[in-house]
Amino acid sequence: MAQGTSTFETNVFINCPFDKEYKPLLRALLFVVIDCGFEPRIASESIDSGEIRVEKIKNLIKASRYSIHDLSRMETLR
Repeated sequence: MAQGTSTFETNVFINCPFDKEYKPLLRALLFVVIDCGFEPRIASESIDSGEIRVEKIKNLIKASRYSIHDLSRMETLR
């Protein structure tokens, strides 16, 4: 996605795994978000090694009215 083409009202921050096994689910999720007229925002959308990952995520969350968090791989600490 080109930066500056989306707005707060249509942005959806997506927090999910980015590994090979999750890729089909991420693709489906991205399709649905776009098909519904929204702009998906994910941490891997820009490759800027100079930007701290936590800062990038914080900025994406601030720039998004909505968010989707897949916590299916969360485990409890023992």
